Amino acid sequence: MAEAALKERQKHFIIDGEAVILGIDGISDFNALHSRKHEVQLYVFDVLAMGGDDLRQLPLHLRKITSNGC
Repeated sequence: MAEAALKERQKHFIIDGEAVILGIDGISDFNALHSRKHEVQLYVFDVLAMGGDDLRQLPLHLRKITSNGC
């Protein structure tokens, strides 16, 4: 699904993810989110809706966003 969204240049979609700030040890630092002094990264895990279609009924492996940048 993520690949399809990129290929079709979807403008309307709902994703599930988490905003994190990684410490120097590579572990997310929840308290740093409140400091506004660090770069925040968004890790997206799932596409819940795309192009007006609710995708939550599809199996997770079809909705899951892969770690290869898609």
